[in-house]
Amino acid sequence: MYKKVKKYAQEKGLTVSEKNGLAYGNLGGIFLAIHQDPVTPARHTVQIWVKPGPSSTLPDISGYLNQCTSKFKYLQSASYGNGRITAEFQGLGFQWGKNYVPCLDGFLKEITEYCRNSGLILSCEQCETPYDLSLYQADGVSHVLCPSCYANIADQIRQNVNRKAKEGSGNIIGGIVGALLGSLLGVVLWVLIYQLGYISAIAGAVMVICALKGYEMLGGKLNTKGIVISCIISVLMVLVAEQTSLSIEIYNAYIDYYDITFFDAFRSAPSFLEEPDIRAAVIGDLAIGYILMAVGAWGTVRQALKAGTGRQDFRKIAPVSSVHANIE
Repeated sequence: MYKKVKKYAQEKGLTVSEKNGLAYGNLGGIFLAIHQDPVTPARHTVQIWVKPGPSSTLPDISGYLNQCTSKFKYLQSASYGNGRITAEFQGLGFQWGKNYVPCLDGFLKEITEYCRNSGLILSCEQCETPYDLSLYQADGVSHVLCPSCYANIADQIRQNVNRKAKEGSGNIIGGIVGALLGSLLGVVLWVLIYQLGYISAIAGAVMVICALKGYEMLGGKLNTKGIVISCIISVLMVLVAEQTSLSIEIYNAYIDYYDITFFDAFRSAPSFLEEPDIRAAVIGDLAIGYILMAVGAWGTVRQALKAGTGRQDFRKIAPVSSVHANIE
């Protein structure tokens, strides 16, 4: 968790769970959770689970949140639905490091005061019961549920996993063709960026994403086998992209002296790798390219694997009634 937000949470008496990227607890008498984005340090999601109490009616929460987005600089969006307030914060600009936490604190003070004054109380986000609640996390998203609603959701996940397992592999041949065609877009982007003198994670990520999408479109089903095939094809297509980039350099170097075509240069590219300097440069490009591809595409592949199997990382964090200030 971003160290300034972590320190702020500790000072406010919230529980900080580093392994879950989460800070949670009671602030101003209102239970809330602050979720850390796994990629961007200055990006957090605030969640508050509330409904009208026995003697109150539901106020215009959405209207109030719209006013907040105009008032607080780093509040990118805020909404209310299914018994849950969700506010997205992101630090932008040159001064965000100095002003980000004060902005977050200002919003939390106002929204918790608004909930108290409106008579809103903590409730299960599914059935809205206020009793026997616990905080859960599913794929990085926090939920407050009662035991019955948790059991129903867990059962739905199990049924989805079983359904995915029975769906079969789809059309593997069509999927391979689709992955090849999709990865060609990444090859084109790779070559274009290479001509500018760069190797970009974007090109590698695009190659994998397009390969996965192509497999799904022509294969009919993107399961674990399809994801593995798409990733292997993407890895191989990086070699094609690198050879194409090298071939362009060969063509540009010799076109003024010899009557050659690009395809002549492409066919001759392997022989140029016998030169130690060229071979070392190509190996270096590939090493950097594969590292950037892994970094850029990992999140997409991870989500595709989960979607393909139907599995979710759904676990209990703590009973809400027993939340207290500590650090896990």
